[in-house]
Amino acid sequence: MKAIIIIAGSEFVQGRKQDKNGLFIAKNLFERGVDVQGIIISPDSHYELLNYIKFALDRADLVFISGGLGPTTDDNTRMAVSEAIGVPLIYNEEWLNKLKTYYKSNNVEITEERKSMAKIPYGSAIIENPVGRAVGFIKVLDDIKKAVVALPGVPSEMEPMFYKALEMLNINEKKRYTKLFRVFGIKELDLNYLLNDMKDLSYNFSPKGIDVFLYDTTLESFKEKEKKIKDRLGTFIYAEDNLEMEEVVGKLLRENKKTVATAESSTGGLIVSRLVNVPGSSGYVLGGIVSYVNEVKINLLKVNEEDIKNFGAVSEPVAKQMVEGVRNLINSDLAVSDTGIAGPTGESPNKPLGLHYIGFTDGKETKVYKEIYQGSRNDVRLYISQFALNLIRLYLISNS
Repeated sequence: MKAIIIIAGSEFVQGRKQDKNGLFIAKNLFERGVDVQGIIISPDSHYELLNYIKFALDRADLVFISGGLGPTTDDNTRMAVSEAIGVPLIYNEEWLNKLKTYYKSNNVEITEERKSMAKIPYGSAIIENPVGRAVGFIKVLDDIKKAVVALPGVPSEMEPMFYKALEMLNINEKKRYTKLFRVFGIKELDLNYLLNDMKDLSYNFSPKGIDVFLYDTTLESFKEKEKKIKDRLGTFIYAEDNLEMEEVVGKLLRENKKTVATAESSTGGLIVSRLVNVPGSSGYVLGGIVSYVNEVKINLLKVNEEDIKNFGAVSEPVAKQMVEGVRNLINSDLAVSDTGIAGPTGESPNKPLGLHYIGFTDGKETKVYKEIYQGSRNDVRLYISQFALNLIRLYLISNS
């Protein structure tokens, strides 16, 4: 069974907002054995929507549309579907009565525009909206064995209605087993070497590492591949499913009753910011120092001024003194530091763009790691923050 997803909204086409509904629908359809042929982002224009719906019906068995079911003039999904399949729009009396009751109880006039939210193409089944006012619908085209599903664009409305639509279409049972492994600290070629004998894998690369996506249609084969991935990648796997590194590190810090502090230069506070994004982080994050200029490194973190002159601010000795200085200043169990060149300027013959030194200490031993990561300024900073958080994770795993 093939599906095409249409996301209606000029705000997405114009880049003013990022769509997430298409990803949600695609993931859930994929898990149920439906082959998603594509996600189309359409402006609110009736003409464009109409053409995209016709295009999708020519190529897929299922067409899912999200958005364009509200009461305003740019909500054109109902009319576009009606025109594409050649049936008139009619009021669903049951939903219309609910709208009348709702607006009357709130002392709001039910205008023709508001009443339009109860309109559906003739012969459609409604999908009740448990949160909002706009009704969804499914129109099954028996003659060509296809179906159009229209859902609101608001995620809190769309998601429960989507699951209801799956039940109504009898495709609610999962037919694919899936798992996400989040990996950091291994190069792409090395990962490929370790997993190149395995099919049904896909990869996503980012400054935060590599997401390895496993899927299979049989449980036995899925479990076998899952075990192989875990055995081969070991501690390179920092999370399963959608956990972020800071969530994993936060859990380990809580479990091990450890506190942490940061001394950041290039990352500008990103490491500690990510840590405190996790609820409950006040139990293990004591603080952080953004020592962006040398004076702060010298005066606050007690970095030796002569070492900065001799080795430069981006150097191993400076990273070492930064991490030890912040731990002593804040009195934490653990600490991390970074100093580097995020770019796009600042390189020298001996210090390329992306060069960083990342320090880690537990008070007994201090280690400094040299890393070179090239990319945009923000990508470099994100990678270095991930590297630093991963140092904390690996330490806590090995010292639990």
